[in-house]
Amino acid sequence: MITAHFLRWLLIFAVAISSCSSEANQPLSETSQPAVVTPTTPPSRYGFFPTVIPTNSASIPVTWASLNLSGKLVYSMGAVDEDDNYIVQIQVLDLATGKITVTYRAPLNGWIYYASASPDGKQIVMSYSPPPGENPDIVQALYVMPLDGSKAPELLFMPPTPGDQYIQAEWSPDGKYIYYTHVSYRIEDPNQVYPFYKIFRMEYPVRGGGQEESIAEGAYWPRLSPDSSRLVYISVDPLSIQNKLIVADSDGGNAQEVVMSGSYIPDIKTAPIFSPEGKSIMFSGVAPVQAYQPNWLEKLAGIRIAKAEGEPSDWWSVPVDGGEITRVTNIRHRSLYASISPDNQYVASFNRDNIFVMKPDGSELTILISELHGFFSIGSWIP
Repeated sequence: MITAHFLRWLLIFAVAISSCSSEANQPLSETSQPAVVTPTTPPSRYGFFPTVIPTNSASIPVTWASLNLSGKLVYSMGAVDEDDNYIVQIQVLDLATGKITVTYRAPLNGWIYYASASPDGKQIVMSYSPPPGENPDIVQALYVMPLDGSKAPELLFMPPTPGDQYIQAEWSPDGKYIYYTHVSYRIEDPNQVYPFYKIFRMEYPVRGGGQEESIAEGAYWPRLSPDSSRLVYISVDPLSIQNKLIVADSDGGNAQEVVMSGSYIPDIKTAPIFSPEGKSIMFSGVAPVQAYQPNWLEKLAGIRIAKAEGEPSDWWSVPVDGGEITRVTNIRHRSLYASISPDNQYVASFNRDNIFVMKPDGSELTILISELHGFFSIGSWIP
């Protein structure tokens, strides 16, 4: 006899699969023709991944020249090599010239989960898994390497057990600290929805073996204000499907929820970042959809459908002290992440399909690179 518990999880899995396959991204509203740097027909073995380009460097048309952008975008990109092996690269796009340089190519079966550049543009910190044969005890540890790729990634420190992982490593704008999220996937309650998250920081350069400092419990997605004095992050209850936007001092003190108002407030909020002037916070939030009504079978099994972070989302903005939220974009794309330009005039946005720029209010949205074929890219805008 099939138990009610088993039936419940079987139905949840089926509903999740059907919802993922039926939802399609809406196209971005472009102000110029994007640079497609990958072929549109990838190898059939992977189906939705691009073939690798460039190998070392390449140049693409500067279709965004009218925006007078400066500096460089540093980002990770997944691709398939000439032998049909999936690999991950760190690439740098010069916004003035359109030149793309590959600064690091992860070895076969190595994986870069998250990467961010230091404020001076000289180093990268990344959540990285080396190939299993290289060090089977490391899963998503923190590494640093020169941005120019002159040295291989060097282990900064590793999680206490293979069941723990480090993600979302970010430099403070003053370059004095690396903030990061420690995640544990242990299950302590059958109703648990989320893993256990905790934000730490560590001084950099690391001195005397390094001493991590606990910043916030049940929290992830740390980002600092432009002057490094304040911290914004997402707090989450492992048993809840909702999360909260929190602002605190840089050491985690005086934490306050950013209370939002408006006709629609996203249940799932991710990837927050302070606005250039530090008076508001932009965050990725699940876009509104038609209200879902569970069918009789789902009601019988007691299924609660939770929106996930991979759902189609948009950029939203809210004052730091709370208040009515504003929808900045209407693009409904997945896994949004942002970085502010060095001159504070534009925002670079990375998602699973495109890299684009826009004004902080959402205007002048322009695609730079398209057809990433589902790879979740994280990036930094450096001088």
